[in-house]
Amino acid sequence: MEDNSKLRIHNAHQSLLMISMFSVVMLFAGLTSAYIVSKGSLGSKWDTIVLPSMFYASTCAIIISSVFGYFSIYHCKKDNLDKIKKSLFWTILFGSFFALFQFLGWKELVGAGKFLSGNNVASSYIYIFTIAHLVHLSGGMVALVIAFFRSQKNRYNSTDFNGLKLTIRFWHFLGVLWIYLFAFLILIN
Repeated sequence: MEDNSKLRIHNAHQSLLMISMFSVVMLFAGLTSAYIVSKGSLGSKWDTIVLPSMFYASTCAIIISSVFGYFSIYHCKKDNLDKIKKSLFWTILFGSFFALFQFLGWKELVGAGKFLSGNNVASSYIYIFTIAHLVHLSGGMVALVIAFFRSQKNRYNSTDFNGLKLTIRFWHFLGVLWIYLFAFLILIN
């Protein structure tokens, strides 16, 4: 009976995560659609913006972070508690690098005269995309830090790691979302 109750709780958590991720997808689908409409309506007045080099570095950082997140689950399934901790540490570190590179990318944009507000709609969208993504990323980072501290107390093992699995699933989602936004800005901008 207890296993059945645990399974229902895990399924409920997974459903809530999926609903949350769907909501985030819809937010960014709306934002990218608005970008396309705005670009179309402005025509030749649209300012083509070269993406900051730091956005390329942040893309590499989020991919590396996600790989380490994958390894935290892999090691959990093998009950290698020490490697779970190390993998989560590296996941958080490269996630922090991602955020740092985003801030440095904004600095590059400002240096190029591209600001959040003003009459440059194209640069405003870039800031909105990256700020909205960073807000969601901060939630993912909080979840990762909690998972890391739980791993320090050996709370995860091959039979009980639902919280870690959901955290890493959300982290992978954020990585894929950034890659989508990055590719969108490269191809559509």
